[in-house]
Amino acid sequence: MSNRLIKKSLFYLLLGLLFLFSPAGAVAHAGAVAQESLLDGRAYIGQSEENHKKGVTSDELSFVNGKFHSLGFDRKGFVEGGYTAIAVEGEIFFEAITMSPKQGNINWSGVVVGDTIRVDYRWLKRGWFSDTEKVYSFNGTLKK
Repeated sequence: MSNRLIKKSLFYLLLGLLFLFSPAGAVAHAGAVAQESLLDGRAYIGQSEENHKKGVTSDELSFVNGKFHSLGFDRKGFVEGGYTAIAVEGEIFFEAITMSPKQGNINWSGVVVGDTIRVDYRWLKRGWFSDTEKVYSFNGTLKK
């Protein structure tokens, strides 16, 4: 099992424990500390790429007042959503959900290491006859 997979599994376990046992939003366990607004004030610029497709799209992801926002999805009607973050051994793992009344939901999951960010996200749009799901990745650096 790779070190990154172990850390990601630990993140999901700790995130679950956070929701089960801590209404205040902070828990310390196994060297990890969950904090509200841990990434606030940061913005990252980079490229998004749909899995198994060619081409990239520029985007800017930001964290402000406990909210996560994708500038690139504004034109599709997505609004900012709350995020949860947890620090583990110098890495910050986070999850967020953004929503659009007409375009569905996007579930974001990423890790920040130093000035870089790596995010995987799934865009799910429910339809009358079928649902559409697209999987993307984003790689970026801290906007200065």
